Formats: sequence, C-alpha cells, structure tokens
Amino acid sequence: MTFTGTVSYQDYPHLITKSLDLSRAGCRLESPLQLSAGTKVNLLLCFLEGNTLILIEQAVVRWCHARQIGVEFQAVSATYQTRLNRALQRLMATPSHTPQ
Repeated sequence: MTFTGTVSYQDYPHLITKSLDLSRAGCRLESPLQLSAGTKVNLLLCFLEGNTLILIEQAVVRWCHARQIGVEFQAVSATYQTRLNRALQRLMATPSHTPQ
C-alpha cells in the first residue's frame, strides 16, 4: 500500500512524491521539501486503496536526509486514528508486505 498527499509547512503544502514507510507513530516519505529536525508540520495522507484521507495536524520532523523525511505523529484525532488503523490493517494483509 502506498500513499500520496502533502506536507504542510508554514501553511504551504508540498507534495509527497513517494511513501516509504508507515506506522501508528509516524511515517517516512519522500518530498523535495528540506526541513530541520523539530519542525512542526501537518500531513494530508491520501490512500488510493479504500479512497482514504487522513489528516494529521500535529506532526514533528525527526530527521531529513536526501529528499527523505522521517515524521512522528504527535496527535491524531479519533476519526483519523480509526482511518489510520484501517489503512495499516490493509497494509499488513498485503501479501507483499514483510514486517520489519
């Protein structure tokens, strides 16, 4: 399962060009945006499988290197947490998924 979407920094959205990893606690993604660790961002994640949108309004960049960004979710509303849990369940059910 992959996602697209945007990383919003200072009220300006930047395209997520590739999804690389996802968990309940955060994600690793690819974007041309260069940010410093500790930067607060908002994420809008779009999953084609299931037509799911997940808004994460409280996230923090933990690292940024070579167009990849590691983001920790600080808080997720109950509605979006349910959607995130469902997306992760679909990911775990995918035959090509290998737990790390």
